[in-house]
Amino acid sequence: MELSTSRHRTSVNNSNILLLTATITPPSGVPLLARTDPSVRLNDYANALKFYLSLVGKCVDYILFVENSNSDISRLRAIVDQANLTKSVEFIVFEGLDYPPAYGRGYGEFKLVEYAMNHSTILNNQPGESIVWKVTGRYITKNICRIITSKPSCFDVYCHFQNIPIHKAEMYLVAWTCSGYQAGLKNIYQELKDKPTNHHPEVTFRNALERRSKTIKIIPRFKVIPFFDGIHGRDNQRFSSKPLYLLKYYVRYIASWIMPWLWI
Repeated sequence: MELSTSRHRTSVNNSNILLLTATITPPSGVPLLARTDPSVRLNDYANALKFYLSLVGKCVDYILFVENSNSDISRLRAIVDQANLTKSVEFIVFEGLDYPPAYGRGYGEFKLVEYAMNHSTILNNQPGESIVWKVTGRYITKNICRIITSKPSCFDVYCHFQNIPIHKAEMYLVAWTCSGYQAGLKNIYQELKDKPTNHHPEVTFRNALERRSKTIKIIPRFKVIPFFDGIHGRDNQRFSSKPLYLLKYYVRYIASWIMPWLWI
């Protein structure tokens, strides 16, 4: 199933760019955030970056690492230097936390995305059909190559909606074409502020996407269910060691084959 639109994009033979979002030093008072130590978070980003660097030249053409707390990333630059991939990786570091923490992570992450889309040298040199894969930079999407290689041939935005237990759109991994972003997602962060009655930015994100479904082509279900690893920011527990996460993943995986209409 896809959301209808009058736009059509072909994105088979263009670049795949990973956009890794990062906040090494989060401000105090961010709702539902337990993993706040900058040194611990930097280690998370380093481990994830090493994994994603191994994919360059396989399913990934470029990596864009964007950090919005103006923190020291010399360790990350050294990892890229050691991998001899400096021509394939761009770092952007800026002070982007000039908003109330109560606005939440959805607002902050897509405010970062907006800055990246406007300031990246790599993205400025890409055709409109090249694809940006926005990944929360501390998390490792173990099967991202399968997700990328199985992508639809035509879309503006490629994401993953859920209906059960609540209507939301996952934010850990979202893809869009460069032209699709300009047509439908530009400045979307302004609609993602947390409200006192809603601490689910994924719900707000889905609502914002659905409002755009008449002007951009949204494919709302991944063909391959993403499998994430890393330490969850809300509870400091590793995804792959959480029985509930593993159960949810395998239920979603099985349902995608035998009950694809059941969006869980």
